[in-house]
Amino acid sequence: MTWDNIITLYKQGHQIGDHTMNHLQNMTSMPKTQLNYEIGHSKQCLAAHGICTTTFAYPFENGKDNSTIVKNVAQYYSYARSGNYPLMFLHCDHFIKYSHQTDCRTYLPNGKISYANRYSIVGWSHDYDRIAYFYNDQQMLHRFIQVVNGQDKYNMRGQPADAIPIIVYHRIDNSGDRYSTTVSLFASEMQYLHDNGFHVINMTDLIYNNVTNSFHLNNR
Repeated sequence: MTWDNIITLYKQGHQIGDHTMNHLQNMTSMPKTQLNYEIGHSKQCLAAHGICTTTFAYPFENGKDNSTIVKNVAQYYSYARSGNYPLMFLHCDHFIKYSHQTDCRTYLPNGKISYANRYSIVGWSHDYDRIAYFYNDQQMLHRFIQVVNGQDKYNMRGQPADAIPIIVYHRIDNSGDRYSTTVSLFASEMQYLHDNGFHVINMTDLIYNNVTNSFHLNNR
């Protein structure tokens, strides 16, 4: 993509988030100056092109549980995304397999960083499931439908949402790359969302409440 492509998307209402300058895997072993460059300068780079962002995503999920990196991210961004779980629970509970959290505090009582918090908002990797289980496009569409409907048992009609799926794609093209989703599959998935009345939101629609230590959806 060119900068013109990215700016066009931004002007159309898409949120553009940061993902470091160089997408390196070794953030936890970087010296402080390089870490500041990767995390902070990427925000400045977008700002230089007229794009204001408040969100960050960790390359390879590296650093989400490292206090030095999380503190650095918190200097520049309101939220950060990581994880691989079908749903993000807005009270950061129900992650029984990984955590026994009851709210979204960044730090646990023992001082360690929690599994889910404002600097580790949990997304679901579309590519991970496809690669791990050798799904073809039809099987992947079925899995996608399972995931986006997985929120139903947690969200009661007329009540604030308690869980949302955050879908993570790496590439949308027909290159055959292992991290690519075909154009036709992506179109089928978006058609399913459209035909079934789903409302697609930006990460900026997530609001963190410092009193309850939980998230809610803006105006919902």
